[in-house]
Amino acid sequence: MTVQRAGSSAERFPAGFLWGTATSSHQVEGHNSANDWWDWEQRPGTIHDGTTSGAAADWWSGRAEEDLRSAAALGQNAHRLSLEWSRLEPEPGRWDDGAFERYAEMLRCARQVGLEPLVTLNHFTLPRWLARRGAWLAADAAQRFERYALECARRLGSLVELWATQNEPNVLAYAAYADGRWPPGHRNPASLLRALRAMLAAHARAYRALHAQQAKARVGIVLSLPLFDPFAPRALDRAVAQAQDWAFNGVLLEALASGRLLPPLGLGRSLPGLARSFDWLGVNYYGRYRVAFDLRAARELFGRRDASATVHTPTNDWGEPYAEGLTRQLLALRRFGVALYVTENGIFDNDDQRRPGFLREHVAAVRTAIDAGADVRGYFHWTLVDNFEWAEGWSARFGLFALERRTQQRTLRPSGELYAEICRSHGAAANSRG
Repeated sequence: MTVQRAGSSAERFPAGFLWGTATSSHQVEGHNSANDWWDWEQRPGTIHDGTTSGAAADWWSGRAEEDLRSAAALGQNAHRLSLEWSRLEPEPGRWDDGAFERYAEMLRCARQVGLEPLVTLNHFTLPRWLARRGAWLAADAAQRFERYALECARRLGSLVELWATQNEPNVLAYAAYADGRWPPGHRNPASLLRALRAMLAAHARAYRALHAQQAKARVGIVLSLPLFDPFAPRALDRAVAQAQDWAFNGVLLEALASGRLLPPLGLGRSLPGLARSFDWLGVNYYGRYRVAFDLRAARELFGRRDASATVHTPTNDWGEPYAEGLTRQLLALRRFGVALYVTENGIFDNDDQRRPGFLREHVAAVRTAIDAGADVRGYFHWTLVDNFEWAEGWSARFGLFALERRTQQRTLRPSGELYAEICRSHGAAANSRG
């Protein structure tokens, strides 16, 4: 038997593998005052720690370039960021040339320092003008998104090859249209289904628009894909875990693969242009949920999620850190025959005590998936610098860099130093023990 030393070529990831971090516009740019989230933050009680996004990480005013250079200096060769629709189209049909140029500056900087950009068109926020007309329930939301995608490709396509249409439509549909924690604050399962269908239609239209404008575009969609496991090896626990998995993950994947909207999303009709409308798939994975049958949990399909080992706050649960689950999800996606990217993977850990181990284990899990045949092309840690974490506000820190909001000072955490070692060693450092 051949024994490989730590850091040997056998432990390294494939050539061309992308190592990066992920950010989103509203969470880092600051003063995004023309979208639905800005308005939501001003309402008492909507943000659990009472904060607002404010200046965020000050990217719009110039800190983006500083952070991108820092990422490159840490050995990263890619970065995932998003565009803010409300900046680019502040009024219906009016495009802001200055905003497009600001994004072009960010993208040029990324390329100059050696970071391949992966650009998401929509990371949860919507322009105020669309929100006031019904948000994703507006009759023309999908058409508006298609025009937005086409304009982004026309103006920024020379700087971007990897596009994501949307981020986590399943999460947004639930949090904003059924659970009421995010704007527009609906609590109606029927609204959830209508919004999700609209987002899928918008994705399909954007996929075609990006390809029509840019021949070399590689277009995907980013999905939240937690793992659902039965709490115990009982038939009822297995049944409710499978039901939750289908309702959150499976029905969306089936729609993207076949174009069909199956229950509960629809009654089997096909959505035009949706089937196989992806060149790659993005996997956002934070953990697993262990589900037990419980007659009292009717709203959750009679499945109660055990929170004893999960990372959670009183209002949000990211699941149990479980690296094997990432391997399992990546291997399950082999059936689609497309490239995969881990577009988000991280942990809420304000003291940076668990993040280093989390990083090692999950990077190793990606390598295990690759060795078993998954075509994984990149890993993007969430996130580069502490940011505004939606309804949690500033109380949940995910950054490799700690951010002092008042001074905007960045401080590299030990997990950031570890991730630099992983990137510089092309993954081999994930197998060492420090």
